[in-house]
Amino acid sequence: MDTLIISLLILCYSLVLGIIFAQVLLTAPVVFKVLDDQNASKFLRKIFPRYYLLLLLITLLALLISYLFFEIFDVYIAIVAVFFSFFGYIIIPLTNSARDRGWDNLFKWLHNLSVFNTVVIMAIAIVQIFRATTL
Repeated sequence: MDTLIISLLILCYSLVLGIIFAQVLLTAPVVFKVLDDQNASKFLRKIFPRYYLLLLLITLLALLISYLFFEIFDVYIAIVAVFFSFFGYIIIPLTNSARDRGWDNLFKWLHNLSVFNTVVIMAIAIVQIFRATTL
């Protein structure tokens, strides 16, 4: 397989990991320490749609690369990453609505679902980076 193609796939999944780690390790912990609750909420409502949209775009690119140049297994894995990125993007308005209405149990459930989405996407990125480096 062409080294350039393998490198592009690794780059896609590395970007996904970088975005996730930046969000989880840099942005999220600082928001509530620096901003009051109202401003933190405003900030998070702006950043999370962009976060999931960026993950979606990069996983779509990984899907295209996988479809054109890799095995069907890699395509299926990329489809799962795209699905979880898209699903994370879709549930953001529901999560915000649950928070606004004071539906704490639903908010917690949707927030945990969002965290689960991120973990799945992160795991896929790690696995695909290791798989691509062994080709």
